[in-house]
Amino acid sequence: MKTEFSHICASYRKKRVLQDITFSLEEGSITALIGRNGAGKSTLISCLTGEKTDYDGTILLDGRDIRTMDVQTRARLISCLPQNLPKPHVTVRELVTFGRTPYLPLTGKLSKNDEIIIDRALEVTNMTAFADAFVDTLSGGERRRAFLAMTFAQNTPLIVLDEPTAHLDANSRFELMALIDNMRKTMGKTFLIVMHDLPEVLRCANQIAVLHDKQLTFFGNADECLAQQIPQKCFNVRVHGSKEDGYAVIPMQ
Repeated sequence: MKTEFSHICASYRKKRVLQDITFSLEEGSITALIGRNGAGKSTLISCLTGEKTDYDGTILLDGRDIRTMDVQTRARLISCLPQNLPKPHVTVRELVTFGRTPYLPLTGKLSKNDEIIIDRALEVTNMTAFADAFVDTLSGGERRRAFLAMTFAQNTPLIVLDEPTAHLDANSRFELMALIDNMRKTMGKTFLIVMHDLPEVLRCANQIAVLHDKQLTFFGNADECLAQQIPQKCFNVRVHGSKEDGYAVIPMQ
């Protein structure tokens, strides 16, 4: 599914935060959306998910303006996982079942196919063994995987994640990003991920979209980002290292 942002302009509390934003997501890719605090990342995501409709420009999914779609149609195309996740007292399997909501009949009864998709979502996210555990008893990394399983069960071609590795330890961060990359490779899922950690962005993202001074300052891959000195220009830091050995960020004097 092709996803296109075309000339998006948006304001927040009467203050312009996005000006003429145009780029497309490559199908089956991970695109990192980055920028300093207040750069407009959350506003752009809100436009995409339908939470914000008072913007200029168009967002197209396979050529169709998302503002013409009803909630159910959009929920079958885009799933979104926020940064701050609740701790409901439900089992992991019950949580994952919520992902099937856009497909359920009025009776709310799960079909055999729904059950298969739920089982697959648990398997892919390595949460099968936690199916009967309560979500509010899980560690931070386990809870992220449980919600990712719910998102996967929604079975959308586009998955939007808002800082999925926030507050996780280093090992959990690597595991979660490896899981996301595996979903991209094996299932052709397209990811748009709001990220802040530059080394993680450079290591994991196929495409990088940089919002700066209300505009899309850069859109390209990691090598192009470094070649154009985007970390220095937009974040006032230098980046050393490589994708193979890891990156380090050093503040500019």
